[in-house]
Amino acid sequence: MKKLNWSTPETGQMCRLGKHEWSVARLIQLSSNLEVMLIPIQHLNVYHIYDRLSLREMVMHFDTAMMADLDCPIILDEDGELMDGRHRIMKVLMNGDRAIKAVRFDENPPPCSILEDMQ
Repeated sequence: MKKLNWSTPETGQMCRLGKHEWSVARLIQLSSNLEVMLIPIQHLNVYHIYDRLSLREMVMHFDTAMMADLDCPIILDEDGELMDGRHRIMKVLMNGDRAIKAVRFDENPPPCSILEDMQ
């Protein structure tokens, strides 16, 4: 089975919350001096429903999650919403761990772009 490659921060991975988009590479840079905390996994919103996935896409997510570096903190926005780190959260959940390293913006950085209404 040929696996597809996910985008990475270096290849232009983006974070979207509502209409706002940020470059993940930029988020990593801007959050590099934030205090790293240990967040209980039960305090994170892990109930977001994603679009339907094929079995191949699901395997790709599991594979990426198993390779995720848990020494790298996830990035949360000012409201505690996830900006970067879904595969790390998947790994923590699959491992049965109770907490994950995280950083959180006190105030969100300006977005890289704002999406127009799509109707």
